[in-house]
Amino acid sequence: MAYLALYREWRPKKFSEMVGQEHVKITLTNALNQNKVAHAYMFSGPRGTGKTSAAKILAKALNCSDRDGAEPCSRCASCLDIEQGNAMDVLEIDAASNRGIDEIRDLREKVKLASSGGKYKVYIIDEVHMLTPEAFNALLKTLEEPPVNVVFVLATTEAHKVPLTILSRVQRFEFHRISAEGIAMRLQEVCQALGRDIETKALRVIAAKAEGGLRDALSILDQCLLQDDPIRMEHVYQVIGMVGETFSADLTDSLLNQDYALTLAKLGEGISLGRDPRQIIRELLDYLRQALLYLAGGQEPLMAPEMTRRLVAQSQAIGLNRLLCWINVLLKGEGELRYATNARLAAEMILVQTIFGADIAGGSTDSTENRPKETHVKQPQKAVQTASKHPAESKDEAPTKAVETTEQDQNMAETLPAAEQGSVNFQTVQDKWPEILEEVRKRKRSTHAFLLEGKPLAVKDDQVYLVFKDGYSFHRDKFNQVENKNVVEEVLLQTFGRKLSLNNLIESEVQALPAEAADFTESKKRVTDRMGPAEDDYLVQKARELFGDQLVQVRKEK
Repeated sequence: MAYLALYREWRPKKFSEMVGQEHVKITLTNALNQNKVAHAYMFSGPRGTGKTSAAKILAKALNCSDRDGAEPCSRCASCLDIEQGNAMDVLEIDAASNRGIDEIRDLREKVKLASSGGKYKVYIIDEVHMLTPEAFNALLKTLEEPPVNVVFVLATTEAHKVPLTILSRVQRFEFHRISAEGIAMRLQEVCQALGRDIETKALRVIAAKAEGGLRDALSILDQCLLQDDPIRMEHVYQVIGMVGETFSADLTDSLLNQDYALTLAKLGEGISLGRDPRQIIRELLDYLRQALLYLAGGQEPLMAPEMTRRLVAQSQAIGLNRLLCWINVLLKGEGELRYATNARLAAEMILVQTIFGADIAGGSTDSTENRPKETHVKQPQKAVQTASKHPAESKDEAPTKAVETTEQDQNMAETLPAAEQGSVNFQTVQDKWPEILEEVRKRKRSTHAFLLEGKPLAVKDDQVYLVFKDGYSFHRDKFNQVENKNVVEEVLLQTFGRKLSLNNLIESEVQALPAEAADFTESKKRVTDRMGPAEDDYLVQKARELFGDQLVQVRKEK
């Protein structure tokens, strides 16, 4: 006899053998016991949840000659014929390949014929949503008033595509995804019957991969049983192309540490093992979903104890806000990854964006706890003297225009070393600018991205003026947002020991200043040099530090 796949061999033959779907089993058995069987049913739900199996069990129960209550005997000639697909009175039609009006007209003619010996004629139309509108219209009248002892069972995975006129004429049953525990128990039962040894962890992995479909789980198990005993979790990963929870946990660690190199190296490692980049991103999302369920609802992860402890620790380190931003970026990227021609490059971009662009996409992810710790040093007396020279200047200003110093800024000013008297000038800010950029990057990456397009222009009366290139007004506007300016002003306070305010201009605005604006005369002469030479470009400097190349020329393509 030819080999029979597990999902066919272990297809349920009675209602009691079905896994899950209690609401369906109870309703159908009561209808059979009370002889209140409807003329048309619709079974809808995800694939592999038992729709067609339930339809065949119902057909067997209706025609069984030795029925035990509502359960078919599975021994009589009628039951055996239905199981083997040889019954004349039970027709299973695939609507995907018989979707036209001609096929439905033929069905209408056959419905009128009497059964060949059974009690009921049962028509099972699978994937009924694939029928054309004309075919649905042709079926409508027959479905509304079928001949006596004719039962229609419509099965579909997309009930929303079925016309309302059809839905109103049937009893509808919604099949739910089967729980992972229910699938694992069924797989364990199959393995015990076959005398095979398989780890509980491996069964959990198969159940999770099946996504609520028992047929999919049995197909995966069928493939895994070709391995030697005992079948371990690693064997399952190899068979179905998964990278595993440990890999996703390692990838999460690299994201948490904001380590670009390690993140991309880890992705490359998974790809070198034959894993699809799309699958790697999907499994990372599944792993982070477990973290989200733990943080948001306190739900224990469905993992091995050691992996549960690791996930809990990672979840607490990530925090809910950052985790939501990660998932948001990964979900958007995963949708685009499906259509990417270069899947590896797309996956690399997604992971880099998860680190770098999370707070741009979903707001700041940096909390006070995640920022670098500041070094608190007692302020020298000279700083107090320097600060005391300024109160008289602000007395005449209107209260609405007074610069308000927050308690946090005051505390920081008391604990940080002040700059030397008169040392905060343009040259000082310019010399310290790379350090300021680096500190801003540590605190908030999105602010750093906007600040990269601005350069120091002038320093006057404790105000630092920045200039942005023409065409970068978006960066200037984003930088002007309070949360971004506050980050940079905090860094300036930490660097120079005194509170400095920030103002900014676009390059064309500086050039348009009147000639009598003497305070900016040197700045206007400086604009072209500051915005032009490649040596002053921060990204170019970083490239030279990384690669050690001698700068020849930086040219923008027109």
